[in-house]
Amino acid sequence: MHMTHITGDIHINAPKEQVWDILADLGGIKSFHPGLTDSYYQPGSAKRGIGASRHCDLKPSGSVEETAVRWEEGESYTLRIHDGKNVPPFILAHGTVAVRANGSGTVASMVVEYSLKFGPLGRLMDALMVRRHFEKVVPAILGGLKKYVESRPATTA
Repeated sequence: MHMTHITGDIHINAPKEQVWDILADLGGIKSFHPGLTDSYYQPGSAKRGIGASRHCDLKPSGSVEETAVRWEEGESYTLRIHDGKNVPPFILAHGTVAVRANGSGTVASMVVEYSLKFGPLGRLMDALMVRRHFEKVVPAILGGLKKYVESRPATTA
């Protein structure tokens, strides 16, 4: 299966724990993701850990549902996109975010991996549209996270 990988990272002037707390609030992604109109936890979903699940409403329309399939508390998680409306025809799609301390700040990274249906036609769709979309979305999300985190007061332990 052909998988496309889009990666990005950004330095944030805040402690790793503060960045993680914002990222780990899956339902709160609308606070910094510029491509969303709303986000919330799925009813009955765990708030953290494997199985935590969220719903995101996309701009200008559409939606996606994601569930944590890997969770390393304080470090990283991977979400599987398992349902959506007005999204590409994924066979499989994952998004991983991770944080690591870097001096007094944090490096936040994101990897989006996916494979599209329709064989050669899906690869053409990826080359013409889908990859370009994610190549813009990943830095936009990370930039939104940086702006959101750095605009908030520092947390104290």
